[in-house]
Amino acid sequence: MADLYGLRTRDAFGAITLDTTITSVRSLKMMQVAGNGGFDQYISIPEIQAASFVVVDALYNGSDLTYTPPAWATPGQLQLRQPGTLTWQVMILSQGGEPFAAPGSYGIRASNNSIRTQIDSVNQVLTVRYSGGLNIGFQGPGSANQIQYGNVTFPQPITTYERPLIFLNAENYMMVGNFFVTGTPGNWTGFRIKAYNHQGAHGDTALYPMTIKWFCASYMTPNTTVDMYGASVRDASGNRTFVTTANLALLNGQPANNSFVNAGAPITGISYYASSAQMGWTGSYSDYVLANALFSCTNVVQTTQPIRTNYGGFLPGRRDVLQMYCENFDGVNPLSVNGRTLFASRPMKPI
Repeated sequence: MADLYGLRTRDAFGAITLDTTITSVRSLKMMQVAGNGGFDQYISIPEIQAASFVVVDALYNGSDLTYTPPAWATPGQLQLRQPGTLTWQVMILSQGGEPFAAPGSYGIRASNNSIRTQIDSVNQVLTVRYSGGLNIGFQGPGSANQIQYGNVTFPQPITTYERPLIFLNAENYMMVGNFFVTGTPGNWTGFRIKAYNHQGAHGDTALYPMTIKWFCASYMTPNTTVDMYGASVRDASGNRTFVTTANLALLNGQPANNSFVNAGAPITGISYYASSAQMGWTGSYSDYVLANALFSCTNVVQTTQPIRTNYGGFLPGRRDVLQMYCENFDGVNPLSVNGRTLFASRPMKPI
């Protein structure tokens, strides 16, 4: 057995709240970039590393037609396709282990058998704010009751300028799209998704309800509750950047790839076409998928159908693949969902 090094904390009930031998807590950097109106825009961001997770998200509420531009990240650079002239939120999650940001920064860092953990006084960590469940889609064969939309209202608005991150999972089948977060910067109130059931493509499972679990994660807020156990880190202004009372959004088990390939059969019908794309997933039913960019629409400015819906999720009985579709009613110049930024997560504590 390999030696283990690092830090472990427990709460008043003896439950582990932080364990650097099993958890990789990754730092979060957030920034805004303005679209330049071009077809492809390249932005220098030195903080992006080869192993970074980069999420490009909207900062507005456009209801069902809220869109995000396809985005690709390479070390030191972000590429946006048809970003328009809107301002976009960029979130960079790292594996930890980078040098602390500047003289006077402080925090904790641990390494355990190649698992690196860094919690510092500058970068924030993702914590679970709210969680719950949804039942949407067809309600059984022959049922006239179809719940097309899933609507969630948070117990209290989330007051970050950035949209909170919404993660989705399901007991089995899940095909959703038209995702958007309700509210405005500084007052995010909930989110909405739409069910897409395709019996012809996915079998009779598509006739039954989609039992979906979700959680909402955002960075730490200054008034986060603490107790007498564990560890806490503050920045130079006294704001907490980490506390073990919070439920961390873990980022350990990521898929081997972070891009899609054109695979699987398209969904076709009268005046309807949706191209198919897939990527290998984690294989675990415990992993949630980030909804923010993946299940929102794409804006294809030069076409007669500029706003196109991306929808998808989990095929019946499978977690080895993430299935996505991009609608294109006339079937001409179909798009794939490449460039939709995403990652897997699960809560550290049960929800």
